[in-house]
Parts: sequence; C-alpha cells; structure tokens
Amino acid sequence: MRFDYPAQAKFGRVIPKSKIYEHARLSAALKKKFVDQIEKIVWSYKLSPETINLAATPAVPEIQIFDIYLKGTELSDDVLRTIDKAIPFPIIFQIHRANSVKVKAAYKRPSEADSAKWVIEGYVESEWLPEEDIKAPLPVALDLERLYELLLKALIPKVMPTLDAQGSMKEQMALIEAIKAKEREYEKLKAKRDREKQFNKKVKLNEKLHILKEEIERLSRENEYNLL
Repeated sequence: MRFDYPAQAKFGRVIPKSKIYEHARLSAALKKKFVDQIEKIVWSYKLSPETINLAATPAVPEIQIFDIYLKGTELSDDVLRTIDKAIPFPIIFQIHRANSVKVKAAYKRPSEADSAKWVIEGYVESEWLPEEDIKAPLPVALDLERLYELLLKALIPKVMPTLDAQGSMKEQMALIEAIKAKEREYEKLKAKRDREKQFNKKVKLNEKLHILKEEIERLSRENEYNLL
C-alpha cells in the first residue's frame, strides 16, 4: 500500500550517494552495489510536527520518506540498511523500477543502551505496485510514533500474524522475523530434500521439514492467541 503524503510535508531533495558514503563504512563490494543498483535517491517527504501537525516522541521525532530509483530490478537489503544507518530517523522507502513501485521499511528504534544510536530490525515490504496505483490517505494517529507503527503495519503481509494494540511494535517485528527465519530454513531444507537421491535420507529430511512446519504454525498460533 502507498500513502498520499501531504503537500506541506514535501521535501524533494536529491541526496548524492557520496553523502551516504560519508556517514557509512562501505566495503568495495557494498559501494559497487550502490553504484550498480541505484540511479537516484530523493528525500521526498519529511513528516514532522511542523509539517503534519503531529506530536513527536523520543522514539519517533520525525519520519522520512525516501524515493529510490533503480538502475535495474533489484535492491539489496545491505544497501537499504546502510542508508538507514546513515540517517538518524525512521525511513519509509519507496523503491521504483520501470513502471512499478514497492514500499519497504525496517522497524527502527533508539537503542535502549545508547539513545544516540538506532537499532534497525528486519524489513517488511509491499508487493510491486503499478506507479499509477491509487494512494491511500494517511492513517489517523495522535502522534508520529503511532503513525509510524501504522505505516509499518500496512506493509506486513496478510499471511503474517499481527499483534493487537496491546502488543508492542518491537514484539510484533521480533515475531515476524522469527517466522521468516523459520520459513527460510524450511525452503533451504526443502531444496536439499529435493536434491537428495537416497530414499532413507529423504525420509529423515522430510521428518525435519515436518518439525519445521509445525514450529512455523506454532509461532503463528501463539500470536493469534494475542488477538483473542
């Protein structure tokens, strides 16, 4: 889902990739990804008390909306994480390729050990959408922290469980990451099973796959209980 950000929050500033390099330690391989994958980075909107009349909180003083235009079709999470580390505010990325766009963001929060540093959790993302797709109005919220949570929740796949209002965003993202990790493990093991030629080894791998599937379902069920 894409949102229609208010005109008064428009920022519209192109960020040279060199500015990101100045605030990050990049290996040669990572810098090559920036060069090969990104055509342009635009700081499109700044959601702040001054621009949308919502109160800031210590956790979310502002929300930035970045448009990233790709040279090809893919963008590495390592590249996004580098940008997130360079900008000390929560960011919602709108990634453009050809005639489609994807919205992607990590849950980003101040470190409990050092409030000057930010913790970047896993990424959630929309499907690729047509550029001309109708945008939704911004969710109604009382402050920027709640607005940020609602923007992130809009990116959580419908097949994923979500916590109700009593569950924290940190808990929700941790649960989603746990499920995604198990699903990656399942797919990797499934590929290994499919390559295996020996019947007895296939049987053992199937047993492990069954256990993994049950663990994924258990994680989902545990979260469903929070919705009751």
